[in-house]
Parts: sequence; structure tokens; C-alpha cells
Amino acid sequence: MARKQNNLIEQIIDWDNLMEAHRLARRGKRDRREVAAFETNLWEELGALQMELLWGTYAPGRYRSFVVYEPKRREILAAPYRDRVAQHAICNICGSIWDRSMIFDNYACRVGKGTHVGADRVEKWLRGMVASGDTWVLKMDVSKYFFSIRHDLAKAVIRDRIRCTATLRVLDAIIDSTADPCDPDPVGIPVGNLTSQWIANLVGNRIDQWAKRDLRLRRYARYMDDMVVLVRTKEEALDLRQAFDDKLASMGMRFSKASVLPASRGVNFLGYRIWPHKRLLRKDSVRRMKRRMREMEWQYARGLIDPADVRQRIASWVAHARHADSETIRRRVLGSVVFKRLVKDD
Repeated sequence: MARKQNNLIEQIIDWDNLMEAHRLARRGKRDRREVAAFETNLWEELGALQMELLWGTYAPGRYRSFVVYEPKRREILAAPYRDRVAQHAICNICGSIWDRSMIFDNYACRVGKGTHVGADRVEKWLRGMVASGDTWVLKMDVSKYFFSIRHDLAKAVIRDRIRCTATLRVLDAIIDSTADPCDPDPVGIPVGNLTSQWIANLVGNRIDQWAKRDLRLRRYARYMDDMVVLVRTKEEALDLRQAFDDKLASMGMRFSKASVLPASRGVNFLGYRIWPHKRLLRKDSVRRMKRRMREMEWQYARGLIDPADVRQRIASWVAHARHADSETIRRRVLGSVVFKRLVKDD
């Protein structure tokens, strides 16, 4: 069993670490009022946060709620800025500890991983397997993943590698910050928290370790709540689907989708449709970008966004699209709108 880490709170509240946490938290948000207010009294704010974390008096503030619709409708709870600084400070120290406990083929929110690396890995698996025989794909998505994570499970997974009492006290406070005091078994962690990203990944790691150690799956990959397994027969894939269904049920979760298809149909994973020797963009990704282009065209015409915003958003999608065979569809999508300011009459 891996050794649990103790005495972490001193590293978390180290002044250099708190300053780095502040720099990370403010990236892309320096023009926001709460960030400016925090920076105006930076030493006092960080000093107070340092003492609260050390003496166990830290309490998360109230969340701001909003809804996003890309790629699907999700409610986001945004923590106050000082809480985001605290979370960065914790994850700066604990992140590497948690990361070392994870399997190689977990591609979510980890340095050196990500969607493109994961897609390359699955494509390589497909080339090797299809060349030597039949190949079947089990593709699974977990329903409302973050909102299905029980608080007792969230607290358990952070304790798999950490035993620093002061650090665990802070993390428990963050986990319970959305709980109803009257609920004896609270469920759900906020999507917007940095700590939630790690906790969700650690919950998934429980599934990963089971898949690797108990099921001994060689070609299994996960990106947060999306999982894919490559096997030789349809029967094996169906048996595995039932096994994963039972495992998720034991953790209070369930599938939103769980498909068993031959590899000739491609693998829908990480924003791509993947075959042994080609990769296409998912149709819903193209539809979303077309809709986003029309929205940006409308906003630009009315002066609501500037050219830099347009270039940044387009560049992000193009970088993703270039990892697929997408030259034709890129030209079609990018050429579908014209960015032009409306001319107002005097």
C-alpha cells in the first residue's frame, strides 16, 4: 500500500505557494472586480487566508451560480476568489501526490495527458488489434458524474494518499460547502471547483484500479466520466458492461450511455470519431462550432466582442480540429460567416 502523506499544511500555507496560487487563480480574470479588490490588499488577504488554513478556522464563502450550455446544460457554482486561491494552494501541493496514484491511461486534468494524447493512444490500440482480428468497443459515459459523487466517497478518496489532519479538515470543509445541513447523506460536488476536478478524478481512479487489477483490462482508458475498453468479442464486451454497471451502482452512480459496437463503426471518444487509420471530428463538435461562429458573427457586428476574442476562440477550435482529418470541414465552418461591424446611420 502506498505511503500516506502527512504534514502538508506547512507546504500549503507557505508564502511562496500562496503567491503562486494567487497568480494561478487570477489568470484570465485580472479585469474582474473581486480580483482587483483582493490584489489591492494582497498581503492582508493572503495573511488572513494563511492563518485560517493553519488554525482550522477556514470556511468557504458563498458560491455564485450560473448555467452553461456547451457541450450540454450544466450548472456551475463559482467560488469566491479567495476560495479559488485556497484551492490552488492545496492542489499545488496535493496534486502531484494524487497524480502518482493514477493509472497511465487516465487522461483527464493531468500534466502530459489530455484529449489529444488519449486519442492517439486509442488509435494506436485500434491499429494493433484490428490488424490481428475482430475488435469490439465498449464505450461508457456516467450520468451527471459530479452531481452523483457522494460526500462520504469524496472524503474517502482524498484520504487514500493523505493523512495530514489540517489539510483534510480544509478539504472536508470544501466538500461540505454545498451540503444541506439537514441531509444525512449529501451528494454532489461543484463542477467549478479545482478541488472537485481532482476529487472526481480520484473517484474515477477507484474504477480504474478495479478495471486494471481485478478485471485485468489491457486496453482501457478514461477521461473523467468517459471510459472506453477494447476487447476481442461482443460477448466479452457485454459481460464487461454489466460488470461496470454493477461497480458504478455500488458507488451510487449509473450510466448515461453504454454502447457495444464493432471497431469498424469507430470509437467516439475525446471529441473525435477514431478508426485505426483516420480520425474525424464528432458531428456534435462541428454543430457546436457552427452555432458558435454564428453567435460570434452577431456579437462582433454589434461591437460586443473584439477581434482578439474572435481569434482566440477560433484558434482553440482549430487546434482541436487539426488533430483530425478535418481540412475540408474546417474550411467549410470557418468560411460560413463574415465578421463585419454594423455601420450606424448618423
